[in-house]
Amino acid sequence: MKKGIIAIIACLLLGLGFTACNNASLTGTWVEPADENSIFGEVGFTLEKDGTVAPINMGYREYNAWEKVGDQLILRGDYKGTNPHAFADTLWIEEVTEEQLVLKDFGNYTVTYQRKK
Repeated sequence: MKKGIIAIIACLLLGLGFTACNNASLTGTWVEPADENSIFGEVGFTLEKDGTVAPINMGYREYNAWEKVGDQLILRGDYKGTNPHAFADTLWIEEVTEEQLVLKDFGNYTVTYQRKK
């Protein structure tokens, strides 16, 4: 009985250890790979350590700041289209590793970005 409890506790601690090991940073360049029919090429953004954002082929959406709040990524910027206005996109971070960033919006739309080296 004691061995079983010890084994369960050891497994739980090991699982927590693996979860804590994923300290992948959000900073860096994240792109959605372009399909062969895309006229814009890669789409994405660069998240800088100082909280600024550099958009990549985002059209009229010009991101300029970002922050992580809990499991959310908040991107702020200005829309430069026919009705210019400031905006904030709130996205849930589903997964972040050294290779990919998976974000989900309010409507459950999921997008996967790849880290660009």
